[in-house]
Amino acid sequence: MRRGLRGQGFLAAAWGAVAALALFAGVAQAAGADEPVDCNPNGNQLQMNDCAVRDFRAADAVLNIRYGEVMNTLSPQMRVALRNEQRAWLKGRDPACKRASKANEGGSIWPLVFNSCLEKSTRKRTAELDRWKGRQQ
Repeated sequence: MRRGLRGQGFLAAAWGAVAALALFAGVAQAAGADEPVDCNPNGNQLQMNDCAVRDFRAADAVLNIRYGEVMNTLSPQMRVALRNEQRAWLKGRDPACKRASKANEGGSIWPLVFNSCLEKSTRKRTAELDRWKGRQQ
């Protein structure tokens, strides 16, 4: 019976992760074009914007995987520290990218600039997570 309960806990956690990714994807899409357009980096502005959303989503998925991997290597004390640092980083990422793309606000290029900033920041944070691997104190 215990094994089944663990399996249910894992299943609930997996569904929670799927829901979180869907939420992040929805936020990323809202920052992009109103209607999905096929990505074409050499296409029109909407297509380039869609590429930026796609690239940010991919970077965000990699970040979430790496975060989980790193958390699994940490002591309980270090997990709390990383979780706090990650939350602070997340709180600052979007406002920083909004400031960085402010000059383009209201323009058709804004989603490209904003989502490109999110992608760059997310990729940088993913690389920074490696310094946490295996920390015990």
